[in-house]
Amino acid sequence: MKILQLLSDWKWTGPAEPVVSLCEAQSKQGANVTIAYRKTPLDFPERTVEKEVKKRGIRYYEGFRLNRYFSIFDWTYDLKAIKAYVEDKKIDLIHTNLSHDHAIAIFSFLSRKLRKQRPLIIRTDHKREGLPQNISMKWIMSKTDGLITYSKRIMERDMSFFKLPEEKVCVAPPGIKIHNGITKDMKGTWGIKPEEKVIGVVGRLKPDRGYDVILKAFKIIRSKMGNVKLVVVGRSSQVDKSINEPIRELGIRDDVILAGYIIEDYFSTISSFDVFVMMRAGSDGTARALREVMSMGVPAVVSDLGMLPELVDDGINGFVVDSNEENLAEKLLWILKNDDLRNKLGTNAKNKAINEWDYAKQAKIILDFYDRLLSKQKNNT
Repeated sequence: MKILQLLSDWKWTGPAEPVVSLCEAQSKQGANVTIAYRKTPLDFPERTVEKEVKKRGIRYYEGFRLNRYFSIFDWTYDLKAIKAYVEDKKIDLIHTNLSHDHAIAIFSFLSRKLRKQRPLIIRTDHKREGLPQNISMKWIMSKTDGLITYSKRIMERDMSFFKLPEEKVCVAPPGIKIHNGITKDMKGTWGIKPEEKVIGVVGRLKPDRGYDVILKAFKIIRSKMGNVKLVVVGRSSQVDKSINEPIRELGIRDDVILAGYIIEDYFSTISSFDVFVMMRAGSDGTARALREVMSMGVPAVVSDLGMLPELVDDGINGFVVDSNEENLAEKLLWILKNDDLRNKLGTNAKNKAINEWDYAKQAKIILDFYDRLLSKQKNNT
């Protein structure tokens, strides 16, 4: 089986980590997988898909343009280039990950003659709320051979709207790389006293991520508990609207630490949290930051949106609340004031990460799904 993974982006955001890590895990299990991605601008200094793929030794191809922004020249080029590459390399299956590479793959084999000869085309739904429910996506999905999601809730939503039969869908567990290295306590770096508790937040600092609810909940907590700080990790051009303006209005500026975008001390940072909070996942619907924090033995309080209730088991490794600041504050206070509860929830969170969020397990489930689809295709021809 020859697999071509498409990712029409170069940035190390959204589904980049899940896609690259899946390719890595599939390769380790003996799969013949090649990833094609959009080339990185030459002057970009930070992590990119290209850098990570080459660092991990994954087979790659850079002959497509995969430009998800409007470009008739790039799109026309890829329609021909993808078809030629697939025919030359005898690709059995194209695994797509974003709406652009999904559509390009479908349109590359749209003619009646090519439809009979084309490889299977699969899509992974990385969206936090599921694939867009519109006429265009409904048409594209009608030409698609299989769909993978990481969430039962999202899968049920997609199956209902796109009228997908069970044999065409697969729910795979999200994967994570467990950090086993040395970590250090970051409280001193942030000017936080050893006895003070830390509520942690990680993500793009955009207004749609529920930071208004988190900050209001923190004000309630501060009125009932003195030795607590809120550490916000991340960046965004919208940070003034999402964070700075609200904390000034709420009068909590002295107790909120903006730690910025962290790479080198990332795992030390998240392991220094006493509890983590997330109201909405980002463009990667599997909420990688949440799962990374839980893997470090930190309990979490999350909202009931998207996949979050499937990641946090209410009352076992954290709590699930609605998007209400009073309910959020109540659960956070309960964890912060109860050391035994916090330790128990944290231990359970780490165990869940180790036992369930495994890229090797995910890769096997998805490879088995490929095999089933290819066997069905062979039997129908």
